[in-house]
Amino acid sequence: MTISRFRYLFKRYYSQSCTWEERQEFLLLLNQSEHDEELNALLEELLSEEERTERMPDEPAMRILETIMSTTVPAKRSYRSTIVKSAWWIGSAASVLLIAWWVTKQRPPAFKPVASIQVKDSSSNARLIIGSGEVIDLGKKTDDSITVQQGLAVSKTGNQLAYDQSANATPTINTLITDKGGTYKLVLPDGSKVWLNATSSLRFPTSFSGDYREVMVNGEAYFEIAANAKQPFIVTTPKSKVVVLGTQFNIKAYQEEEQEYTTLLQGAVNVDNGHNIKRLQPGEQAAISDGDQIRIRKPDIETTTAWKEGKFRFNDNIQVIMRELARWYDFKVVYVGTVTSRSYEASFSRKDSLEEILHQLEMTGDIHFSITDKTITVSP
Repeated sequence: MTISRFRYLFKRYYSQSCTWEERQEFLLLLNQSEHDEELNALLEELLSEEERTERMPDEPAMRILETIMSTTVPAKRSYRSTIVKSAWWIGSAASVLLIAWWVTKQRPPAFKPVASIQVKDSSSNARLIIGSGEVIDLGKKTDDSITVQQGLAVSKTGNQLAYDQSANATPTINTLITDKGGTYKLVLPDGSKVWLNATSSLRFPTSFSGDYREVMVNGEAYFEIAANAKQPFIVTTPKSKVVVLGTQFNIKAYQEEEQEYTTLLQGAVNVDNGHNIKRLQPGEQAAISDGDQIRIRKPDIETTTAWKEGKFRFNDNIQVIMRELARWYDFKVVYVGTVTSRSYEASFSRKDSLEEILHQLEMTGDIHFSITDKTITVSP
């Protein structure tokens, strides 16, 4: 017999054995009227089972139900918080059923934005500035090669550019820029690979010569560096220099953020902010602000690199989250009132609509959104 996803999640939630992700999925499904019939059947099954075992007396059960009905959903510390605070401290099966019943009857009104904000295809949101100063709109270029200087053409496949590793032309400087809602992959002349996140730029030569290879990044980029012990690779950011030999790492260096982050996945790098130099080991992250210090910590790698896999993974306050969403969906943010500083932890696909993401954030109960044209107002 095939068991529906809703039934599976209900049983896991009822037995308090579900994971956080399963609990969030179940509470989301619980707010969809299409599952009402199946929910009623499951409640009847469990009530029948209660009749055959110990059951909470009617009077205490009614008191709990009255308490639940008179209580609004409390503010949450983070997105991990339950939709109903009481769900985990009332232990009996009967009370869990009452809470499930209350959640279905007290569904919040559907989130209805005034306007819809859609993200563009990522391949249309990038530009290449070549040595002559010409700006090439990569989304409008249908050719499979682009001439960037005399005697040098680069291949273009989808949203990827690949520079010729054997080019002998005199180096000129190119700059790849992604706009809001855009990502791009670049294969550098030495074979190193770079993925650029939205609203980011990479400045690089059309061929590497001399004692080292150097590029400059603003925004966020993921690097896979081709090993060359005789020619170290240097990434320059607004706050630091990252020196590597052969490695994989992520740099987040948006100017609107208070800190800059270098996260190492493989190999080793030195992070130099002009005052201190720190050596990173795999799994470590260097956080750099405007001061002298470089703080080393152990980040969640999946959260750090989620953008490269086409996902959002949040574990931060709403201001940081809205800045990241704005880079992808292209909107302005206005804050009204005292907005919570609590952290929200959640995961979404970058293919999800912005409205759905905001709706799920609203379900925590302590923040609200409204959309007018391309401006989102955030309020308590």
